Amino acid sequence: MLRCNIAETQSLQPSVDHGRLVLRWIIVLLLAGCASTSPPLSPSEPAFDREFERLFQYGPPEPRPQELQEPSAGQAADAGYFARFPDFDRSYSHAARAEARRLIERLRADAGSINHEQFVLRVAEIVALADNGHTALHANAFLKNTPRLPVRTYLFADGLHVLYADEQNADLLGARIDTIDGRSVDDVFNALRRYRGGTEAFRRMMLIPLLESPAMLQAAGVARERGALTYAGVLADERPFERRIDAQERDRAAWVSSTARLLFPDQFARQGFRSFLAADATLPVYLHSPQNLFWTEGLPGGGYYIGLAHNADADEGPISAFLGSTLEAVRGDQPAYIVLDMRMNGGGDLTTTYDFARALPSAAAGAPIYVLTSRWTFSAAIHATAALEQAGGDQVTIVGEPVGDRLDFWAAEGGAFDLPNAFITAYYSTGRHKYDGPCRDWETCIWFGSTHPVRVRTLEPDVAAALTFAAYRERRDPAMEAILDREHRSRASARTP
Repeated sequence: MLRCNIAETQSLQPSVDHGRLVLRWIIVLLLAGCASTSPPLSPSEPAFDREFERLFQYGPPEPRPQELQEPSAGQAADAGYFARFPDFDRSYSHAARAEARRLIERLRADAGSINHEQFVLRVAEIVALADNGHTALHANAFLKNTPRLPVRTYLFADGLHVLYADEQNADLLGARIDTIDGRSVDDVFNALRRYRGGTEAFRRMMLIPLLESPAMLQAAGVARERGALTYAGVLADERPFERRIDAQERDRAAWVSSTARLLFPDQFARQGFRSFLAADATLPVYLHSPQNLFWTEGLPGGGYYIGLAHNADADEGPISAFLGSTLEAVRGDQPAYIVLDMRMNGGGDLTTTYDFARALPSAAAGAPIYVLTSRWTFSAAIHATAALEQAGGDQVTIVGEPVGDRLDFWAAEGGAFDLPNAFITAYYSTGRHKYDGPCRDWETCIWFGSTHPVRVRTLEPDVAAALTFAAYRERRDPAMEAILDREHRSRASARTP
């Protein structure tokens, strides 16, 4: 049995330098072995909630800044309050935290003399230095309170395309955008990447709204003017185009749309927008239920589709009831195969889906389970995917694109800095999640690692199937096509004597 007594190991007296070096490594290994594999408190203990809150759910500093009438004074107040952000977020490396503090001092010196978009992007840059997907600004910082073009774009595997537009620009629906103010889309993304942390693919998806905001792009040194952008590329009918598009002023009350859910057609007619696709019976299954965050339906060949776009309660009801009835249906109907679609799932509460993910393989009684993932699959959705992969083993096949985060990340457990004058909410991360190896420092490792443990080597897709615009316009789903083809070949093989 390993004994955690460093004093005993230090009593050994090697006579040569080589022996001392060996001893140092022995001590390191002993310390690693002594690390606890469970948090110091269990959920049943009275002090659990208090200690969990102290370590992972601590609030932002007080007093918080007030919204001021004079813009320059408001910027100064926001910048002064934001100065403590690097001390509250635990995901920064030492070097990144030092750089964040340096940039904050510059921001405080310049506050009151820069415009709104410059202030937002400088805050975003400081936050993004953590290079952590959860350490981020609320999306409204990019979506509201700044001019925006009357088009909505989406980044497919084969390019950036227009999915929604107002009547004046409806001929751009389906167009591929190749350049913005004369710069390639890749060049623009490279110029913007410093404003968002996380994986490269996830950064790009989260930065898409900036491509529609001339004032933000001008502040980033990309756009030529504050009120318009010039897009150039290829229309849906393959004709080249170039157009200067004027932006619309947008205040804090402006309507916003989730970029991920732009794939659903006919959602924003009330806002004066037309969609590229029409909502009809020919849509693929993942676009069948735009009003719901979770739903089920049958698939060809006796399959069963589970759409899960959120890991928490939704307007359609409590998630526990949905997951419970879904397991009952699987046990009762015994589908030939199951598809769990997590491609639009940005997370929620990992405790709501853990038991479901662990139970689904046995409920399916050996039937194949396919999990669809994408760059949007994030946070609690990654945890649920990992739990299912761990529980199901070879029964589970991941299809689609890599998930939207690393398997070792820090999560925001509810804390945020609100900067009311700039209309910014900056989330800080407090707990480390590590799904590809042990995490034993219970001062930093989120305690869910003990109560809801997962351990996987990778969540890279077993079957790569990215969504392209070419497939989207034809109402095809490459991931579902790969699954149906696989199931067809499996049934054909089973029938062969």
